[in-house]
Amino acid sequence: MNLVLRPAAVADIQAARKYYEEARPGLGDDLATALDQLFARLEAFPRSAPLVAGYEPVRRTRLRRFPYAVFYRPDRTRIEVLRVVHTARSPDTRRGAE
Repeated sequence: MNLVLRPAAVADIQAARKYYEEARPGLGDDLATALDQLFARLEAFPRSAPLVAGYEPVRRTRLRRFPYAVFYRPDRTRIEVLRVVHTARSPDTRRGAE
């Protein structure tokens, strides 16, 4: 299954990596590794995360080590990653996942 990052998700990831890398060198790479592992799990099990109520067919999963939620939409041929949002951010940010 093909995984595609929307521009908003790419911007989210870039901002998070920059923040963590500035906080502690190497931590941005740790975040990237955690995201790569999560994306591999999504490719293997695209419908494993719960649906987001009111935004079906969008699903949400979380990183284990970092406080980020990944909003994505799987279909028959690909997984579209919509946003990668810090879990302390406003719910309004998540509405942009549509």
